[in-house]
Amino acid sequence: MSWKSIARDDVKSFKTLGLLGEIFRLSMKMQKDGESFLPLHLGDPARFDFPPLPSFKDGIIKALDNPLSYAYGNPQGYMPLVEKIADIEGVEPRYVFTGNGVSDMMDKFFNATAIKGTNVLLPAPVFAPYFDLNTKNNIESRLYRCDPQTWQPIFNSLESQIDDSTSIILINSPNNPTGAVYQESVIKAIIQLADEIGKKRRSQNIPPLCLIFDEIYSEHYFDEKPTDIRPLIADKEFSWVVFNGASKAFNATGLRMGYAVVGGAEKEAMREVLYNECILPLCMNLPYQAGYLAALSDPAKFDYFAGNRAKLKKRRDLMLKAFAKIPGISAVKPQGAFYMIIKMDTEFRTDLDLGLSLLSEVKICTSQLSAFFDDKTHPGGTMLRLVILPPEDVLEDAMTRIASFMERHGKDGSNSKDA
Repeated sequence: MSWKSIARDDVKSFKTLGLLGEIFRLSMKMQKDGESFLPLHLGDPARFDFPPLPSFKDGIIKALDNPLSYAYGNPQGYMPLVEKIADIEGVEPRYVFTGNGVSDMMDKFFNATAIKGTNVLLPAPVFAPYFDLNTKNNIESRLYRCDPQTWQPIFNSLESQIDDSTSIILINSPNNPTGAVYQESVIKAIIQLADEIGKKRRSQNIPPLCLIFDEIYSEHYFDEKPTDIRPLIADKEFSWVVFNGASKAFNATGLRMGYAVVGGAEKEAMREVLYNECILPLCMNLPYQAGYLAALSDPAKFDYFAGNRAKLKKRRDLMLKAFAKIPGISAVKPQGAFYMIIKMDTEFRTDLDLGLSLLSEVKICTSQLSAFFDDKTHPGGTMLRLVILPPEDVLEDAMTRIASFMERHGKDGSNSKDA
């Protein structure tokens, strides 16, 4: 056997490189050179005026005085935290696992359950690391389309992608990158379909589907509260996993606290392999888990969540109002999360070129939306993902700069309309 390099070619082509690719690298060079820009690219609330809940920090500090915080912990997680999450999620503690953020739990789950030759259904667009987890594990990614006028999943597109080799379907609501909060009717239809397929597969001795519910933005919604899937998935003929954590709800992205809850038809088998995956790093950071427990147990969290939502909604509305006055830009009104998708009718042929020009000319850093699609499902046009996190004065400055950019580079067209 011979090989050209120990470095895997498939890892070199990760889609996340598009999310943190040329635009991001140019922003880092500008920062290194002392050149400022407006950061509308990463969903990182702690970089703006969204501090963590004080009890989170207090819990960490208190844990540092405990000598056992410096010892190895349970691979499943800090058990008082595991029990608190289990109570919130309505499951037994043995089905809860904590990790270094949801991204870490995603990696562990796919490592534990990936079967070569199967396929996984993802919404288009999708948080780019889901692509790369499939690539790393030799699984086919199949994207189901979402309506670009609302970014709601198109059920027929999802249904048409399923075959006997489909293992997992991802449901991410509130959604990154679109800000869509999926309608209850859509979620119920997907759950019913998975249940019907599970019953059919049981008679054919084929493993049931697994539904992933990525709920990391569950506390960030602006109009209607996201559908509670717990009563909908009980006693169904499929497996399921729920991802959530502290990064977004408590504005603590750098502390890397996430969890996974497994259940459904194959919950015992999933629990076993996920536990074995969690053994590999031995344990998670104990003081940070203690901080998360303190925050989850703090009654002040409800007013804290409501305050964050009100601030984000105000900023979303400011951006929509401004974009409606700029010819050549259309924006879909986000219902949750930290993001807004805009389509810019310009002379640029790709969103990468558009994003690089925005950054170099008017000093606004964005994310190219093509990093969240595959070639088959991209709806066309040059679209960018912006965050709605910055303070109002920063957003007003950004809207002014974008308007001047469109005066130079925009094509003739009507004013934008929010959906």
